[in-house]
Amino acid sequence: MMKHAILIGAAALALGGAAPRDTLRMVLVDVEGGSATLYVTPEGHSLLVDTGWPKGMGGPAVAAGAMPPPATSSAERIVRAAKALGLSRIDYVLVTHYHVDHVGGVQDLLALIPVGTFVDHGPNREVPPSGATAEQLTTATATLYPKYLAAIAGRKHIVMQPGATLKIDGLVLNAVDADGQVIAHPLAQGGKPGVGCDRATAKDANGGEENPRSIGFLATWGKARILSLGDTTWNLENRLVCPVDLIGPIDLMVATHHGSDLSNSPALLDTVAPRFIVVANGPTKGGDAATFDTAMASPRLKELWQLHYATRSGPEKNAPRNRIANLPGAPDMANALAITVDRSGAVAVAVQRGDMLAAGEAQAR
Repeated sequence: MMKHAILIGAAALALGGAAPRDTLRMVLVDVEGGSATLYVTPEGHSLLVDTGWPKGMGGPAVAAGAMPPPATSSAERIVRAAKALGLSRIDYVLVTHYHVDHVGGVQDLLALIPVGTFVDHGPNREVPPSGATAEQLTTATATLYPKYLAAIAGRKHIVMQPGATLKIDGLVLNAVDADGQVIAHPLAQGGKPGVGCDRATAKDANGGEENPRSIGFLATWGKARILSLGDTTWNLENRLVCPVDLIGPIDLMVATHHGSDLSNSPALLDTVAPRFIVVANGPTKGGDAATFDTAMASPRLKELWQLHYATRSGPEKNAPRNRIANLPGAPDMANALAITVDRSGAVAVAVQRGDMLAAGEAQAR
């Protein structure tokens, strides 16, 4: 019980103040259906996974005829969260893949805060569709990737392939898939037969070739295990757990692909069996009903949290309102999800609304 009380206190510090020495702090920044997650160690070293949209894209939805509010860019939201966590720089930026909602904020971010090392999967693999319009080409990966390379030129750059590791203090990232390939051998706690592999189905739609090229990683923090697969798609997820589970059970999962039903296969969710799932969805992007059904059927799930109410899925599928950071019918305040992870494996999630945090109950392993 004392450990739980400590962890809830840590959740209240997730967006400011000093963290207990055993606590990893995470913030799922609301970048309106894009992706940006900060990890901060007790020593103050940091990892940002993805950078959201470029300035001018990804603002909050506006009702017909209404005047849009002044929009903060993805990079501004990231930097605001970073500074609230006491950061004056970001040590590592990991770009899972080169779609605009993941890599689009890099140039804006570099204009606002120093960045140390960039991590990615290597060259862009996606070509524009034939007949793409000039507008489509402005956000095509073939356009964005050269701009990304120019932006990071002269900076430390790591190409991460399956089986590679990245260590940031006590936080260890193990790449389980990247550039369309998966690890050759199970991680510690993996190696058992996957669950439901005899019922696993294929799904070839991928939303663009860069999605299955995403870097996916299993992060360990003491006994805690955190899975984040970027926009890795269904068939590749199945390869991670069938016929052999290459990952093992996890405590916290960042839902793949914003909670899209192009990802989050039942074989994956039933095999890794997360206790907590957080969904970086937008109001009309991600958070698909089928994904919620699969998540809620996962055998060890205790809590599911969302950045936004998913309008495409209806009230019976969405999480309880107190576990949704940005609710319908209210001004979009870009509220974040603040997460704390203890080395023991205990996890707590809180919704940040302005300066207030509404924390869930800490859950030990």
